[in-house]
Amino acid sequence: MGHQYRRVTIKHMTASASIPDQRSAIAKSKRKWLDLLLAITLGILLVYAVQIFRSARYCAYMGTDFRGYYAAAQIAWQQGFSKVYNQHLQEQYQAAIPYRCPDSSNASPLLDVYMPYLPVFVLVTLPLILLDFTTAYYVWVLLNLVGLLFYLLRFARAIGESGHYSQIIKWMLCAALASNLFLGQMNVLLVIFIGEFVLAFIQRRDFSGGFWLGGLLMKPHILILLLPGLFLSRQWKMLLGFATGAAAILGVSLLLGGVQGIWASIQLAVRFAGSLIQTASSMMNFRGLAQNLAQVFPGWLAWAVAIGGMLLVIALVFYLWLHHYPKAAPQFILLILATLAATFAVTWHSHFYLLLLAIPLLLYLDLKRLIPENWVWAWMLFPPAIYIMLYLVNPEQARNWFGLGMLAFDLFIFGWSARQLLSKECISS
Repeated sequence: MGHQYRRVTIKHMTASASIPDQRSAIAKSKRKWLDLLLAITLGILLVYAVQIFRSARYCAYMGTDFRGYYAAAQIAWQQGFSKVYNQHLQEQYQAAIPYRCPDSSNASPLLDVYMPYLPVFVLVTLPLILLDFTTAYYVWVLLNLVGLLFYLLRFARAIGESGHYSQIIKWMLCAALASNLFLGQMNVLLVIFIGEFVLAFIQRRDFSGGFWLGGLLMKPHILILLLPGLFLSRQWKMLLGFATGAAAILGVSLLLGGVQGIWASIQLAVRFAGSLIQTASSMMNFRGLAQNLAQVFPGWLAWAVAIGGMLLVIALVFYLWLHHYPKAAPQFILLILATLAATFAVTWHSHFYLLLLAIPLLLYLDLKRLIPENWVWAWMLFPPAIYIMLYLVNPEQARNWFGLGMLAFDLFIFGWSARQLLSKECISS
């Protein structure tokens, strides 16, 4: 009997030992298919990009935001920082910037994009006016790409997870970064400000963390839920740090552009919420949802749905800050991730490329193994895949529907983060 029992035990142990091998094989097979799907998606997008380039349609969009930064820097150098926000001057300077298109006869008209940021942020692109526009744009793209890579490496090292190069690159392979680089946006700076804010919390430097938040005054609407959240949770040191950082930014801006320059930048920023921006229906927010629903349902019903969604998201965010403010780093990352995702959904001006700000938060959760492994694949594949599908269905409405798809994606991130914080099994170490 003993011998027979031993045989059964050995057989059971052998079967048990094979289970991890089977799981490993399944995981490798899954990764292989995901790699293939990613390659196919990127290939389709590359063909699409080449087609756009050859038809000269890219001229209306490629480097659009950077053209505004470049013109603003030229105006600041030649006529003073307070003149940067003069729309007529912007139009004159941008019209004089040469665009070299493959076939200029088919080129779309250039879009005028104005720079509403405070005068201090004009300094960021000021050195680039020493170069011609095309060269300056390429240098700017390279600086942003390399800068983000090195910052994420620094971020991973600071949280004790150095050496994860492939994982960092995966999180960078996303539509949000591609769009930022294509348009020439400066959102990489905001990624750094958010990252340093988080690291300061982890290192128990609340004042320093709040100071870094001051940098978000570049796009103040990102603070509409963060600042009230800090107030509700009585984070006075962080708020003092923010006030100090904000005072420094406003002080330098005052020296550069005077009261007139600051007031002009505020007026222009307010106009971004109105008729100055014609792409509201493609935004990743409830405003975009309302505009799209209004094409099918009565306007009052469309806005009732959108406003109801806004109020629900805002109420949940404030509840989290009031009753679930964490002392442990993982919970804090979840809270900031939920707050940012909620902000992108409710703020009046929100394009999908703002999701770039979530990268350091998602990277932290990934490196600490606090999110499912397949999240990084969803991050890389969902936006381009949904756009390709929508474009094939209806090219004219693809941009608007894509905005709605990204709103759903953003709300999924918000809902998951909030659920983790509300769960009794939430990580607390």
